[in-house]
Amino acid sequence: MKQFEYKVENMQIQLNNIEFNVTITEKLNSLGKEGWELSGVNGTIYYFKREISS
Repeated sequence: MKQFEYKVENMQIQLNNIEFNVTITEKLNSLGKEGWELSGVNGTIYYFKREISS
């Protein structure tokens, strides 16, 4: 059975739209390289999960 770990990130970034998009993209790509997959968003709260290797 697959097992997962979870991470919650509060991403409150106050920039103009272009800088916001670049900053969020960089942050999401960084987490993706660590194996985190975005699984949900609720306002400024981003939920991630990644599979735990047995």
